[in-house]
Amino acid sequence: MLSRQTVTRSAAAGMRGAVAAARRRSAEAAAELLAAGGNAVDAGVAAALVAGVVEPMETSLGGSGFMLVGIPGEGSVHSIEFGPRAPLAARADMFRIDAGRHVERGLGISIVVGDANVQGISAIGVPATLRGLLLAHQRFGKLPRARVMQAAVAAAYDGFPADSYFALEALANLSALRADPGARSMFLVDGLPPVPPHLGTASLGVPLLIRQPALGRTLELIAERGAEPLYEGELARSLLSTVGELGGLLSQQDLSACVPVVTRARSIRFRDVEVWAPTAPSGAVTQLQMLQIWQALHADRPPLEDTPRRIRDLAAASWHAFADRYHWLGDPDFVPVPDEALLSAGYAADIAAAIRAGHPPPRSSASDAAPWNHFASRAVHDPWPHQPGRPPRPPVWNPGGATEPTAGTTQVSVIDAGGMAVSITHTAANHFGAKVVCPRTGLLLDAAMGWFNALPDAANSIAGGKRPLANMGPMLVTRGGHPVAAIGAPGGRRIINAMVQIVLNLVERGMGAGDAVHAPRIDASGAGLLASERLAAVVEDIAELRGSTALVSEQHEGFGYELARPVIAVRDGDGVTSAAVDPFSRGYAVAD
Repeated sequence: MLSRQTVTRSAAAGMRGAVAAARRRSAEAAAELLAAGGNAVDAGVAAALVAGVVEPMETSLGGSGFMLVGIPGEGSVHSIEFGPRAPLAARADMFRIDAGRHVERGLGISIVVGDANVQGISAIGVPATLRGLLLAHQRFGKLPRARVMQAAVAAAYDGFPADSYFALEALANLSALRADPGARSMFLVDGLPPVPPHLGTASLGVPLLIRQPALGRTLELIAERGAEPLYEGELARSLLSTVGELGGLLSQQDLSACVPVVTRARSIRFRDVEVWAPTAPSGAVTQLQMLQIWQALHADRPPLEDTPRRIRDLAAASWHAFADRYHWLGDPDFVPVPDEALLSAGYAADIAAAIRAGHPPPRSSASDAAPWNHFASRAVHDPWPHQPGRPPRPPVWNPGGATEPTAGTTQVSVIDAGGMAVSITHTAANHFGAKVVCPRTGLLLDAAMGWFNALPDAANSIAGGKRPLANMGPMLVTRGGHPVAAIGAPGGRRIINAMVQIVLNLVERGMGAGDAVHAPRIDASGAGLLASERLAAVVEDIAELRGSTALVSEQHEGFGYELARPVIAVRDGDGVTSAAVDPFSRGYAVAD
């Protein structure tokens, strides 16, 4: 027998609000604003702004995202959508597939010549994060904008420590960071990753601070005048000068048209709660569809223990939903999308019946293309009969391949003393985004074009001004019109399975915040099953999954994306708020 490391992390609980974020500095910025009389929106926006400064390997204030706001007693949830979008000059054939190269990036991506869809100036989308966060603050916040932005400005000037994760990410992306003068100057030291104090910081070393003074000046101007200078004024001109010099597609028309949407979030009834998610192309439809299938499959007495039956059913629900995702989902402003059908009780019942009857779930085999390629041109199900107002001729998608987004995301979850709840996910769409920094503004630019199918004739193919299918999946849970949970995670496509299991842990299994994020999880979004090593004995008993299951090590695997990294805040019936983060991350939770 081998000894095993057991990793745990306590939740934080209190009566005056709780915050969870992917980094300590973000969480502390939020907690400070709650203590100063701010609400959950003030706190969440402050934390998200700080995250955009101190997590360049995950996100950027030049990226995109989603934000949900739940206000007690309103009976609905607001969705602030500042998701990714292609420049208007983008074309379906702007990238060339590199058929002679196979690169496994873990989360799947179309391999194009020069990796131009994930790094370099052609990879960038329309930067929307700052406009989206500040619109949310304007609509729902209490404190002055300058106060909410103060911590992010300080973080840019003061710098953040280049820890071991930063150094490893810089090393993994070294050639691309070196290729861009702005990124090289910002994130490298003499063209190399900074050496972290990996032997200990108490006495054996002090981490190098990554300072971003140009970004600090940009944030100061925005704190004073709002986001407009970045979209219509001098900051816009500076950004477009850099993009033009590098040969990019972004234009003033793109910036002017970047108007985040505030709308009613998408929702389903699940057990005795409402589960809410964004309406824009994201992880939302797939997450809610999985919950609908699960609810149809286990209408009464759902399995609560991690038995072979429970794991088998979770995996099957996921594979069915992802087959639909890879084939049918795209931007409904450009292509017909059967979103209402995918979330309908009747369609879920059909899939549940197939699972119950023992029909094999839709999975690509080892000899097939990756599932996001395999199912892009293969419709496993026909949801259209369940779609209200369906087109007379549903679309036929037949691309030569498909794209699946990369990772690089942050999450903030907040519930304040009054019960207002906020979930924010924003991203650079890849580690260090496009690896391009505008030296005039200090903004790291994102890699939104990597979210598209790089070939024509798919639901998610590129078009000018189109929204790609992102994986971000923030959610709120309400009961009787009052928020009870704010959840989200970094982790690429693995976010989707993680969010579904967090909802099940909270709602069906009655877990608190800490137990909900610590419970072992699975992911069934690819050809095989990924499972926490704590589930080894369970998955071994599932005969049909033997040989196609990989166990995820929990032996000090910090920053692992294989099962995502949940960040949640929860409020119980007595008004106690608690927050928790995945124990294998560097996230941080604080409550008062």
